[in-house]
Amino acid sequence: MTTFDDSDLFDHVEDAPGPRPGRRVGVVLAVAAALVVAGVVWLLVARAQAAAPRADGMAVELLDRRQEPTDDVTAEVAQETGVDPATTRFAVRTSEGQHFAALRWDGALCLLLVPDGDEPRVSCAAPKPRAVATLTAEDGSSVRLGADDAPPPPAGEEWQPAGSNVWVLPAPPAAG
Repeated sequence: MTTFDDSDLFDHVEDAPGPRPGRRVGVVLAVAAALVVAGVVWLLVARAQAAAPRADGMAVELLDRRQEPTDDVTAEVAQETGVDPATTRFAVRTSEGQHFAALRWDGALCLLLVPDGDEPRVSCAAPKPRAVATLTAEDGSSVRLGADDAPPPPAGEEWQPAGSNVWVLPAPPAAG
């Protein structure tokens, strides 16, 4: 009869290779780094698509120029109005405040008013070749932002050009 001694069989179990504690941390860090890289790549691709020629055919000369420090709006203003802060461009300053051209995340053309000491306002138009956004102040003055192919302001009104794609209509004279 043959006897089997199993006393040293289980001695080798403790020596068997298994996941090392440092390896688990390494895997977690590698996955986290991959997620960060994927997020950065996604943002860069999204920005490149926003800067690429638009499929809707809308072109706005004012938005084609490089963004300067004077074109920046605060993160709070961008969030409140829903515009993409990377697309804001200073358009004109009126007695109401600073006006900016911008795009929303969905591609809409927006005219943004940032008044001194008051809440920002925004007017947006669907992204079309003839898009026009207009903001009218309490005093009756207006600022109009149009895409390159937008029709000119209505004839017979006192609209004054204020730069690429921008017109200003002064307030009507006060009744005396």
